[in-house]
Amino acid sequence: MLGSLKMFGWICTVSLSTVGMGLAVADDRYDFEKLGEIQSTFDAAYEDGVIPNYQFGLFDSAGLVYEATRGKTRIDGGQDVTLDTINWMASMTKPIVSAAIIRLVQDGQLSLDDTLGKYYPEMDNVLVAPGGSYDATMQELKTPITLQHLISHTSGLTYFTSVTGVGDVAKQYDEFGVMMCRGPGGKTLQEHMEFLAELPLISQPGEEWHYSVSIDVLGALIEKVTGKRLSEYLEQTFFEPLKMNDTGFYIPAEKSAQIATVYMAKEATEIDGVADAEGIVRKLKPSTFWGTADTSKPPSCDSGGGGIYGSVNDYGRFLRMLARGGELDGARVLSEQAVENLFQDQTETLLPEAFSRAFGDDVSSFMKFGAGFGIKMSNQTEVDYYFWGGAANTFFWLDRDNDAAGVFATQLSPSAYNVSDMIEEMVDQAKR
Repeated sequence: MLGSLKMFGWICTVSLSTVGMGLAVADDRYDFEKLGEIQSTFDAAYEDGVIPNYQFGLFDSAGLVYEATRGKTRIDGGQDVTLDTINWMASMTKPIVSAAIIRLVQDGQLSLDDTLGKYYPEMDNVLVAPGGSYDATMQELKTPITLQHLISHTSGLTYFTSVTGVGDVAKQYDEFGVMMCRGPGGKTLQEHMEFLAELPLISQPGEEWHYSVSIDVLGALIEKVTGKRLSEYLEQTFFEPLKMNDTGFYIPAEKSAQIATVYMAKEATEIDGVADAEGIVRKLKPSTFWGTADTSKPPSCDSGGGGIYGSVNDYGRFLRMLARGGELDGARVLSEQAVENLFQDQTETLLPEAFSRAFGDDVSSFMKFGAGFGIKMSNQTEVDYYFWGGAANTFFWLDRDNDAAGVFATQLSPSAYNVSDMIEEMVDQAKR
């Protein structure tokens, strides 16, 4: 098992059952009886009432290999979920925005060695509050923030407290609503950058790994460099050419029936023990945090760190493009070298301790980070797969050596059920 990923609160408790609905595409490279264990694994959580539904797709560079789905878009009704159901993908936005940065590097408009101050001079004057504490002695920057620091979460920035924010600085992120694009105030990304420049970092750039608003900052940079809104640039660069037709920063009204409702866990005292028509005791209630925004309208700004909605099929197309070296169905959106740059380890100088706070001691020993992608190492030198996930219980992995990519979605925030490593191992074991 990959272990307990503390930044998403991911845990895994699994018992097997055999009810569900799976579909295998003819492919003699896999033992589909073994792939059926994937269905059983997800069924266990569904029948325990801890996830509202599930959608899983296994892809290779040629297309869909296996799918498993169960449930409806709402636990009290709605449509049956499919691989075209629209989910809030949350932090699975980050790899896409990171790929957009690499595209601009490819086109000669940016360099990962550029300092952030080149585009936002005020960011050259920020201070550092070690550990995010205002009781600590403030430090001047030893080195400026670079785009490489941002794309690898080593910039010294943090998040708001509801994600993984650290100390007093994170509390001020909350106070100012830093990079909260669906919050009150209606600020643009450029206005958010003005607030961010007033706050200190929590560590020196390049010295520690902290999950943060770094990719939101890169989204603001994309807007500044291209002169386009982030959503417009991503639509033109990736979504339209890759036919990711159900992906975007809001959901048009005509697609409202495809949307999966976001849920949260009930308190123990709220669980009445009464089974529904499926014989399931539901341990969920609609999310009070993520369910309040009107997702049918564009937000005040486009969150590069967590604003995208999309489907398993669409995200599978994005991963297939990467597996094919930047091209899909005749549309080339990245050069082969750009794809290699995307997966290159950006944290070579960091020791495992730098990852322990976010990922836990059990994971940090084999964790690295590329340009927007987590890197699961099989040993000190060999990559097992690339991965990431989202706060509403979505995840993906991409195994380039075995030409396999898995995408999972349900809608439970904060995440409390993630078996990405287990499922990836099942796929490996099903290979003939």
